[in-house]
Amino acid sequence: MILIDLNQTMISNVTTQLGNHTNTEIEEDLFRHMVLNSLRSYRQNFADYGEIVIACDDKKYWRRQLFPNYKANRKKAREQSELDWNKIFSCLNKIRDEIKENLPYKVIQVDGAEADDVIATLCIKYGSILNNKEKILILSGYKDFVQLQVYGNVEQYDPVRKKTIKVSNPHQYLR
Repeated sequence: MILIDLNQTMISNVTTQLGNHTNTEIEEDLFRHMVLNSLRSYRQNFADYGEIVIACDDKKYWRRQLFPNYKANRKKAREQSELDWNKIFSCLNKIRDEIKENLPYKVIQVDGAEADDVIATLCIKYGSILNNKEKILILSGYKDFVQLQVYGNVEQYDPVRKKTIKVSNPHQYLR
């Protein structure tokens, strides 16, 4: 199983597309092409891990209900940015919906959850089954996922930095 955090994949494609250009206008068709090409590339390069499962963020996170300042710094940074984040998120949502409707990938979006929650839940479910032979690859640079390596069949790869993320003691990392 190849687990992909769709928002992280798409945001990295946006920043790649815009790069150091002074023009901060996003081209939706190019953006769509880059995201779909990334997914195709992941499927091709990591075929040994099985099918792609795309995890999506919901609009309202349960963490924000408990902690109102959750991700408040990101919001401030976006407000100060020259990028039109409303348009970017509108494109993200449109492309996500197109993937759900038109591609053979499993797309999971859970009310109140982030993609991280979906990925962790799948790793716990499919990583904790005794004698589970299915390999799981998390495609993300998010280092908190290393705690899921407590399950012997869970690996992680950062597609932006193009390197495997592995810790010798995931239990210690969690502490």
